Amino acid sequence: MKRFLIVLVFVFVFLVLIGCSGVIPPPVDEPPIDLIREYTARDYVQRWADGEVSIVDFTGKTEEIWKEINSIIDGPVVFKMTSNPAAQIGIEYQPIDGMFYVGFPGMEDNTFKKCGILIDPEVPSDLLDTVCMQTVFIAVGINNLEKWDEGFSQQMKTVIYWLYRLEPGYPLS
Repeated sequence: MKRFLIVLVFVFVFLVLIGCSGVIPPPVDEPPIDLIREYTARDYVQRWADGEVSIVDFTGKTEEIWKEINSIIDGPVVFKMTSNPAAQIGIEYQPIDGMFYVGFPGMEDNTFKKCGILIDPEVPSDLLDTVCMQTVFIAVGINNLEKWDEGFSQQMKTVIYWLYRLEPGYPLS
């Protein structure tokens, strides 16, 4: 009986540890269309195509954010850091008016093809992490600036997860 209890406790602890792996399952079984529309500020899905999306980050400040995005999406799109300056997403410091700029010079069939992110090198250090997170959210497809400050809230995770489960062009109205 004592061995049985020890094995039972071991299995319980193992299951708890697996449950803390960082992958957050969506809290709903159906896409929350209204919530996705609210966070993306669009009437249809615009996102990166399924597959690998390369990122070169000359600031060295966004890698952990991309890892969190990958763990949320857990699937059809994987954002991967590279040193190749021809990457699909380029992030660098540039003196600009404002704290950051995110541009999508190419889009086809509601699919992002390229993305450029400029962060002003004069951004105060206490705001840099927030600015980096905001720029990544925009690059992923979250356009409602009022939602950026939530960080990785449960609603943000749900929206990102479902955004990358729906096909580009999927109607949100």
